[in-house]
Amino acid sequence: MEYLFTGVYQPDDGSLKSVGQIYQTQELETAHLHYLLLPEGDVSKSVVLLLEGLIQQAGHWDAKQITADLDVDSPLFAYFRQAGFSVLAKHRVFQCDTGWQTQEQPESRWQLWTKEDINAIRNLHATLVPPVIQPVEPLTRGEMVGMVYRDQDGNLKGYADLVYGPAGVCVLPFLYPQNEEHPRDLLCRLLDDLRDLNGRPVYVVARSYQPWLENALMDSPANPGPEQALLVRNIALRQWVKAEFSFKKIENGNPEPTVPLAPIKNHRD
Repeated sequence: MEYLFTGVYQPDDGSLKSVGQIYQTQELETAHLHYLLLPEGDVSKSVVLLLEGLIQQAGHWDAKQITADLDVDSPLFAYFRQAGFSVLAKHRVFQCDTGWQTQEQPESRWQLWTKEDINAIRNLHATLVPPVIQPVEPLTRGEMVGMVYRDQDGNLKGYADLVYGPAGVCVLPFLYPQNEEHPRDLLCRLLDDLRDLNGRPVYVVARSYQPWLENALMDSPANPGPEQALLVRNIALRQWVKAEFSFKKIENGNPEPTVPLAPIKNHRD
């Protein structure tokens, strides 16, 4: 199930309307800004009020945060800041040609993931994604379609979250930087192993916390898009929880010294 909402802001002076759309899948706690349609001219007030209305609607869906992708040099950056958005990470989207192939014969192939892969995927996700980003960057974006890559010994070396849409396939890969294979070769095999493309283009997202992916894609025939920022606006309110137990002896006691009282060089055996 997917929630979809289109908001319209009409200024009091009767000028052109501003339109924005958000969506959220039932499996995720994060809503996402789909698009903004803004008239030309001064839209500062319209953008902020429109964003606030979309944020309020996301709150009605019980979303804990709302995210948006915005070019780092966009003039709308200041208005998103006024609406409470902050930069969580940066990324670049690459349009890849599925004909991009390696000359070497691969020893392993990418496979559709199964329930037996979930624990290893969770460990890889927790290793690569910074803790502050993990609530916004889920294990999967709710489509439950993805692929895994294992070496000859069966060790998970990477996985890719996939979203299939009418205009293309979005790939969000996660790769160990210490792989024996070059990231470029692993991405090449991934493109070759993707299924059910039906002529649709493939877009690969390289997050800033995996710089080896962006470097590999830059050194490839892939077509890079502009650098974008992943913005987040937290909706859930922080609540203070009273501790069930007190530790007065620890809290009020004298601190234990963390260095010797006498220099080590003066110590005699």
